[in-house]
Amino acid sequence: MKLVIIACSLVLLLLLVFRKSFSNVMEGLSFFLFRIGFSILLLFGVHLLLGLFGYTIPVNLFTGAIVAVLGIPGVASVVAISIFI
Repeated sequence: MKLVIIACSLVLLLLLVFRKSFSNVMEGLSFFLFRIGFSILLLFGVHLLLGLFGYTIPVNLFTGAIVAVLGIPGVASVVAISIFI
C-alpha cells in the first residue's frame, strides 16, 4: 500500500513539474471518469430492464470500463456475454 502511495505521489509531482501536460492529463482523466460513471448508470438501466425477463447483467467497475471504452458495442457485448454464459 505504501508503494502505491509513493508511486502516485511521484507521478503527481512529475505532472506538477510539467504543468501544461498536467492540465491535459487531468482533463482526459475527468472525461474518462465521466464516461465510466455514465456507462455504469447505463448498465444499471439495462440490468433493470433485462431483469424483467430473468437475465442479470453484472454492474461493476470492469464492465463499466468496457462500456466506457467501447460505447454501445460494449453494452451489446456485455449483454451477449452475460446471456450466453
